[in-house]
Amino acid sequence: MKFLKQPITLLGVALVPILLSVAPAMSQETLKPLSPRFTPDPQVYYGKAGGDVPLQAIATSKANGSCQGLADQSPNHTLTILKNFGFLSLSVSGDRNLSLLVKGPDGIYCRSGKSPELSGAWVSGQYEIWVGTTNGDRANYQLSVSETSP
Repeated sequence: MKFLKQPITLLGVALVPILLSVAPAMSQETLKPLSPRFTPDPQVYYGKAGGDVPLQAIATSKANGSCQGLADQSPNHTLTILKNFGFLSLSVSGDRNLSLLVKGPDGIYCRSGKSPELSGAWVSGQYEIWVGTTNGDRANYQLSVSETSP
């Protein structure tokens, strides 16, 4: 493989800064890995929902639940479950209706509404989490992970 010693130029302008400026920002946040009896409970994280990719396209037809709304192509968060949970709840809330899409080792799950939630038994493994909005507009949200039932 050959490496360029100088940036590629087009009409005398270096392309490297231009290419870097149009690269999408990575919005993914890796959450603290969890095992049963984690503290503090709940774990709370914040982010911005929305984007321009239909959640249905990310989820595919194998999803449990209706995937509505738009999000970024990359997940908002990644969560590693170190040991199986008999009960774990993951919920998002904000000032508008949100959509929650979770892809994990045991399937793909979608929920939508004012405070969508996925709860029940969770197996160990890595989970990708997307948070979307109905029209793709950006909206602040709070993500809570708890092992106590409401």
